[in-house]
Amino acid sequence: MLEIILLFLITYLLAAIPSGYWIGKIFGKDLLAEGSGSTGATNVLRMVGKWQAIFVLVFDILKGFVPIYYAKNLVDYFQNSNNLWLFLLLTFIPILAHSKSIYIGFRGGKSSATGIGVLFALNPLVGLITFAIWGATVFISGISSLGSIVAAPLVPVWLWIFNENWAVIGFGVVAFVYIVLIKHKENIKRLLAGKEYNFRKK
Repeated sequence: MLEIILLFLITYLLAAIPSGYWIGKIFGKDLLAEGSGSTGATNVLRMVGKWQAIFVLVFDILKGFVPIYYAKNLVDYFQNSNNLWLFLLLTFIPILAHSKSIYIGFRGGKSSATGIGVLFALNPLVGLITFAIWGATVFISGISSLGSIVAAPLVPVWLWIFNENWAVIGFGVVAFVYIVLIKHKENIKRLLAGKEYNFRKK
């Protein structure tokens, strides 16, 4: 049980690393006070630059992927079906940590990239499908938030189609509710008003 407690703690501390915020600081930008106020890759793209945004996107995906992949494949405790409820809780930690980072006063980003990292660890094929839907939506629309809003609700459906267990499907449901309905609430309002940020438009 001590190993599990440490795993939860390390998962939080890793996923809470605000890569976007620190990259912004390096280039003289306070992402919490500029642009959308988010520390995610989209705000980095808006306020700093393209290559910096790509770095943040990859880093934020990895910090969701690494601890969950380790827990799913290398921790015997989670191979017992009686402990799946605790595994479900663990899958939510990276998403929560990215958006509520202890390093920057429990603020952060929208958790989309970190969530996709968790999904790649749980089911790489579903992760790839979801990333493709997100990417296609963003490419067509020029709006990053729309990609998350379109792709996330389909995650539990894909996981069910691929016969995942209830805990993994549960992650899909929790991720959809938290990332889309809670963290992207203001984005949805701006989309409906036609005021959401489009990286193709100045």
